[in-house]
Amino acid sequence: MFETRDFKGYFQSREVVLVDGKPVAHEWRFYLCGFGADSATILCHDKSIEQVPIDADNRILVDGQWFSSLHWDH
Repeated sequence: MFETRDFKGYFQSREVVLVDGKPVAHEWRFYLCGFGADSATILCHDKSIEQVPIDADNRILVDGQWFSSLHWDH
């Protein structure tokens, strides 16, 4: 199953699976809709989109914090 949440106005989701009958939750992930040279288009919780910076290490800047590609899907 998937869970969703509002993280400071941005949409996040994560998968929750059963392992030996117990729920195990994966990391929360942002959803990126597209990429530019130095920015990414991120999905907001209200289903609008917004541009956020992305660096050469594929980290996005959200609310003053850098998140690696482990924390987003596209």
